[in-house]
Amino acid sequence: MALTTSSMLRRALRLATSIEAPLLLQRQTARRFFHASSPTLKKRKIAPAANSPPTATASQTPSSPDPLDPLDFTSLLAAFAPQDTHFRAQLQTILHGGRFNPSSLGALPIPVKSADGTPETFPLGELAQVVPRSGGRTISLLVNERAYIKPIMSAVQASREFNQQPQRSEDNDLELLMRVEPERKEELVRRVKEAAQGWRDQVRQARSRHDKVIKGWARDGTVLKDAAKRAERELQRVQDGKMREIDGEEAQTIKMLERR
Repeated sequence: MALTTSSMLRRALRLATSIEAPLLLQRQTARRFFHASSPTLKKRKIAPAANSPPTATASQTPSSPDPLDPLDFTSLLAAFAPQDTHFRAQLQTILHGGRFNPSSLGALPIPVKSADGTPETFPLGELAQVVPRSGGRTISLLVNERAYIKPIMSAVQASREFNQQPQRSEDNDLELLMRVEPERKEELVRRVKEAAQGWRDQVRQARSRHDKVIKGWARDGTVLKDAAKRAERELQRVQDGKMREIDGEEAQTIKMLERR
């Protein structure tokens, strides 16, 4: 009987081992697969191009017009402010740095295909470092990744501002070289006028949005029609004053270019 009991215990032990071994192997394999799986990468947020007109975020949105005081244009002037800062800086860049200024070149949009084939557009400054070389006649583009080289070369060659084929560096596979071309005064003046016109367009858009609010007040009876008409006249005066300001900035910049 003792022998029979011992045999039964051995059989039970072998049975338990035969069941446990595959389960243990399965757990180990699962752990290895989990450990070997690639981590999920978060997509890096790319800043907008430096030469793009500013857009208001939720925390920067100007206050809305006040129907209790239709002649209060504080919200409109607040909408003008970031545009003023942007376009004044753009005029200064043209005046002092030209199109080969690192900020201007770094703002050039570069179409790039993502890993899943989706087309995306990034500023050049996000894909490469823009470094002027000593002597001022050459600019070095130190590209972050090899995959960006061809898109950068194509975009630079296709751009109206630069229209040249960057050259590959013999010393660095990730470096592209651009020659700094002297800019004619006529070209600089043209760019100043384009910037000033863009500034005016932004002012007109802000004024149009404010005007729609005033017309809405008159339509739904929030303000009297006479008060709305007076507000519209004052609104036109505000726009006219801003346009004169832009005209002055444009004329002053062109005058300084002609003195050089």
